[in-house]
Amino acid sequence: MRTIYKIFLSALFAACIFTSCDNDDKYVISTPVIESAEITPTTFTFGETVTLNAVLADTDSPLSALTVEIVADNRTISVQSITVGGNKDEISVSIKVPLAVNMPDNATVGFKLILSNVLKGTAEKELTGLTGKRPYYNSLYLVTDDNNIITLRPQASSKDKYEALGLSLHRSFNYRIAQKISDNQIDYSGLVWGSVNGKISPVDNSADPIFAFAQGADYTQSFVFDSYAFTTSLEGKNFGANDLVLSAFGEQTIDGELFRTLKRTLTKNAEYTLFNDLADPIIIYNPDFFERISDSKVKFLGETREYTIYFNTYRMHVILGVDNPAYPEFLLITGGGIGYPTKVSGISKEHTWWGFGNVRNFILLRKTAENVYQGTIVFHAKDDSWVGLKPYENTSWGGEKRFDAMTFTGMKLFESADGGDWHPTADVDPDAFYRLTINWATNTVNVEKVTL
Repeated sequence: MRTIYKIFLSALFAACIFTSCDNDDKYVISTPVIESAEITPTTFTFGETVTLNAVLADTDSPLSALTVEIVADNRTISVQSITVGGNKDEISVSIKVPLAVNMPDNATVGFKLILSNVLKGTAEKELTGLTGKRPYYNSLYLVTDDNNIITLRPQASSKDKYEALGLSLHRSFNYRIAQKISDNQIDYSGLVWGSVNGKISPVDNSADPIFAFAQGADYTQSFVFDSYAFTTSLEGKNFGANDLVLSAFGEQTIDGELFRTLKRTLTKNAEYTLFNDLADPIIIYNPDFFERISDSKVKFLGETREYTIYFNTYRMHVILGVDNPAYPEFLLITGGGIGYPTKVSGISKEHTWWGFGNVRNFILLRKTAENVYQGTIVFHAKDDSWVGLKPYENTSWGGEKRFDAMTFTGMKLFESADGGDWHPTADVDPDAFYRLTINWATNTVNVEKVTL
């Protein structure tokens, strides 16, 4: 019985083989057809998109994919695959034409289309007569990993090269270069250059940043990007007398708050370059002694002499101290419920208290003319009598000016029940900055609100 069963299975297997062979003889791979195809526009800019319109067909087998190879300047610069289907497909798709390294202007561009069906049958078509132009921009953007955005402008001598000068970047940093910025972030709808296998190339948002290093220098001063060769060059510089870098500062805790401090001679009308954390836009450099020219530069307005620079890391402001400040070089204001300006929110902005024990206890006023002094302050809200102030000539409580001895102009900001201390009125704004200009000879005070 088992022998008969084996014979039956053998015969059935042989029949299957003969049937399969018979079907193979009838098996034919069909050829798809690209009935029509065009690219619009025929002249375009590298880095932008064009539209491919095509009609594709195969009456015998379903379509599978359309491969698009872009050839420019006799180089394949892109291979993209488009999914198609059915026995006929009419497509209209946008295709980004990348910018390749060393790509000339008005380059000859061709699109090679390779259509395949599910049985691996293929058809090809080439679209020629297309022209690619090099892109030129009013600006590009150097974006570091800490989201420092620096504008790159075209060089006068070469519109392919974009530069930024007068920088104060770290000696080494990671970065990308972007055509577009949106909401202070890289907009990847435009061209972006990053690192691909260690080389600068156009990238998407998944690519690595580029690494920069200014060898033998303390910081990077200039940066140039060549958009033709996809290369960058940078120059470094060592710190000088007019550079303020946090690594040169010491540390000091004053009344429970951390200060970074540096004793240095500051020169009237000199410009100082700020580095690292000192360039943070939130930092207010005492506006009576400094003019903030840019994020990375300040101009010193005071008289030339030695000062101690105090950077309060909690309030994010920079104030100045001198040994034994006194009239006529300076005036001083002390009191309770006032302070130097800060933009830090969510803190009690006042920091002084009656006295001259340290730089946090009083406000230092700069002499702006003969017997004229300027100081900018913030107030605690007017909620009780402890908020008040009075100017003095020195740290020994000498030469005070009572409220009833002064004439006030500008904003009505002060009042006094007994004619002694100056108290803010009830409508004082704790979020505002107030500038006091005191003429010590005429006993007049002008008050104005300022924006920093």
